[in-house]
Amino acid sequence: MWLAKGDLVRIPANSCLTQRVSELSIIDKYQYLKKPTIGIFMKYYEDKAVVFINNNYWMVELTNVKHAGVKNAS
Repeated sequence: MWLAKGDLVRIPANSCLTQRVSELSIIDKYQYLKKPTIGIFMKYYEDKAVVFINNNYWMVELTNVKHAGVKNAS
């Protein structure tokens, strides 16, 4: 699945979201989703996707990112 910047994506419940506190930090800030959430795909980063959710940028495992759009709109 290839995503482009601005695509709506669906993140399932119990997915782990991580944020880098700084480049030198060993421990990342993280949060688990309690319910499925819609976000905006921004870019790929290593083996993760950077997604904009609730006014923050989060990294999510690619296996947890699903395209939220319809397959055929016609």
